Amino acid sequence: MFSRAVRDSSLRNIFLSDSKVQKVAIENFVYILIIIMSSIILATLGAAICLATPFLSPALFPLVWVAFVPLFWSLQRAQTLRRAVFLGWLMGLIAHVLGFHWLVYTISAFGEFPLAASVLVFLAYAASQAIQMAILALLIYTCGFGPLQVFPALFWVSLEFLFPLLFPWHIANSQVSFLWVIQSADLVGPYGVGFVVMWSNAAIYHAVAYRDETAVKRFLPLAYAALALLVSLVYGYQRLEVVGADMAAARKLSVAAVQGNVDIDMKWNPALAQKNLEQHRSLSADLPAFDLVIWPESAVEAVIPDELPALPMDVMPTFKSDQTRFIFGSKSYTGQPGRKDFNAFNTAFFTDANGKILGRYHKQVLLAFGEYLPFAKILSHLPAMPFADGFTAGAGPVVFYLPRSVRIAPLICYEDLMPELTRQFVGETRANVLVNLTNDAWYGKTIGPWQHLWLAQSRAIETRRSLLRVTNTGVTSLVNAKGEVVKTLPMFTPAVMQTEVEVLNEQTYYVRFGDWFAWGITIAVLGIALLHWKRTWKKN
Repeated sequence: MFSRAVRDSSLRNIFLSDSKVQKVAIENFVYILIIIMSSIILATLGAAICLATPFLSPALFPLVWVAFVPLFWSLQRAQTLRRAVFLGWLMGLIAHVLGFHWLVYTISAFGEFPLAASVLVFLAYAASQAIQMAILALLIYTCGFGPLQVFPALFWVSLEFLFPLLFPWHIANSQVSFLWVIQSADLVGPYGVGFVVMWSNAAIYHAVAYRDETAVKRFLPLAYAALALLVSLVYGYQRLEVVGADMAAARKLSVAAVQGNVDIDMKWNPALAQKNLEQHRSLSADLPAFDLVIWPESAVEAVIPDELPALPMDVMPTFKSDQTRFIFGSKSYTGQPGRKDFNAFNTAFFTDANGKILGRYHKQVLLAFGEYLPFAKILSHLPAMPFADGFTAGAGPVVFYLPRSVRIAPLICYEDLMPELTRQFVGETRANVLVNLTNDAWYGKTIGPWQHLWLAQSRAIETRRSLLRVTNTGVTSLVNAKGEVVKTLPMFTPAVMQTEVEVLNEQTYYVRFGDWFAWGITIAVLGIALLHWKRTWKKN
């Protein structure tokens, strides 16, 4: 009896001792798991910060060359596909929240939403755009890094090319301060820089993470990525020299870009329309003779019949020369208001010095929810939907012809962010000067107007054309064919930028052959994905 009691007591102690050990082991496991997960989340956060920061301050462009290294480290420790996709999406979400935080103000001002609703709309936007990074993570996790760690670069180019972004951006836009490296845009568009940057990120990660490999195997991908960068730099240096010489020899177009500085709260108020018009007219009145005078988007706050033969003289500015040509932005319409044949347009008008309208261009790429309502034809049949009608998209590219074979391509608002549209203008119409009319007052006193300029700089390199941006409140600027910002006007200041613009006629490889590089890589990625999924299917 006594011996049995002792035995039972010993077993109970052993059991309790085992329970304590199990409890400690579980606690340690949970603690280690929390540390690992915290490290993974922090690494993903660091990746997002490194990616977004150069879009807010271009001088920090080197950060993008290592921005994806923490993400690759996180993906290698994700353990499940779902977790890997989530980490990619999280990086994209944070990067968009940081990089485009100013959109909260724009949503509030443009859509007249309260601040809380604007934040929710912005977060929904950022969450949807983050799917691009989620797909990148999915492809890397399932297909791996490939030979020489080149797969992430291939995946990224195809995603940059195909994934729809409401506010288009490319990795190349983060490198606008690194002129040598972005000159390849006249060959392959913005996708060449993205390829080299992403390949460098993957090669750096491999060199850091796989220290147990032989030196050759460990550093070989980095050597090839460095070679690709070197080729890009040599090409960039050579092209800057050649384009600089072409610019020096090119004929010049004298231009006055008028920045009216009409606050967004004063726009489209009938009581203030005349005052706003006089602001632009007074800035233009004392100008010397110029070949071209330009007012920004919506400078004239009247809805003009599209077939109007001439502007009334009380709208036209006064010019010193009868040879001066005039471009301005306004709304226009065709048909009869209230009828089915009615169409409204966001328009750039082109006139001579006496107001005779020589041409017009209707904006082709409209801003969703701002200039048109998606599925408007369906929604217009619903009750209480008075805002279902919006602007109508223009039919195609148009150029404005000036003397001496000058051909102006008018881009409106954020159309200067789209490589394919600018390429279409130059390729189809032989435009030799790019002009962007925009009203960035919607961005307020944020980094937004500057970011718009930085994102647009690549269009000048891709087409080797001068890009003159004429804005309402800023940043009115001139970007030359090398991608350099030559001149800017101060923000929120009524002023006129008087400058000369080079007229260049070279047709770049990118203009002639389009997105051959991006299409080729996209086909390769499709082949890689199909091959991988075929192997996976056979194993299962």
